[in-house]
Amino acid sequence: MIFIWWGDNRDNLPDIPRFPNIDDKFHYFTSVHHWPVHYSRAIENQLDVVHIPFVHPDTIGRGYKTLVNGPVALTKGNQIEFWVYNEKDIGQNPKKAEQLPSPDENRQHLHFIFPNIWQNYVNKQFRIFVAFVPVDESNTVIYLRNYQRFVNVPVLQELTDWLMMIFSKKILNQDRRVVVTQLPIRTELKMGEKLIQGDLPIITYRRIREELKTKNP
Repeated sequence: MIFIWWGDNRDNLPDIPRFPNIDDKFHYFTSVHHWPVHYSRAIENQLDVVHIPFVHPDTIGRGYKTLVNGPVALTKGNQIEFWVYNEKDIGQNPKKAEQLPSPDENRQHLHFIFPNIWQNYVNKQFRIFVAFVPVDESNTVIYLRNYQRFVNVPVLQELTDWLMMIFSKKILNQDRRVVVTQLPIRTELKMGEKLIQGDLPIITYRRIREELKTKNP
């Protein structure tokens, strides 16, 4: 991946964003996808924990876990991590974050680093990574990678990467069908929406993005 600084000339450039727990021991396969959407919509889709059972009923949304407990959020500077505790709705009230387990870096969670990289930390051996690259106000390129280190035999490694990518691309295409229809084309901190407790990841993203825009207009 190539990172380019598009801002004004300065002596000290920002650090390149990266996930320190992904190293060269992981093998990966990359696919590239064009979405005719503003980058904020593409990013928020991957932070939205409410939509999973509705948009992905035959993939990651199996089990129809429509009740969102929490989620638990951890914010560190320009990084956001979320732990999700969705469950099947049988009439119970959703639990608040303080009623759920404390953040555990070894448990599956979502991790976003501003301005535009995201990972689904599945476990120590497997990650799903996305870089959201803005093209213009209405187009975004998505770089999708599956990182794994549980298969090391060369031929089996390539086959495993290929199979995992097919599954990930199916999930991404399910998302795309919905995201391309969303209006307005870009999101803002205050849009007159009726957000719920489960939208905490999106609210947090918008708040920090707005802060960063204000600091660096």
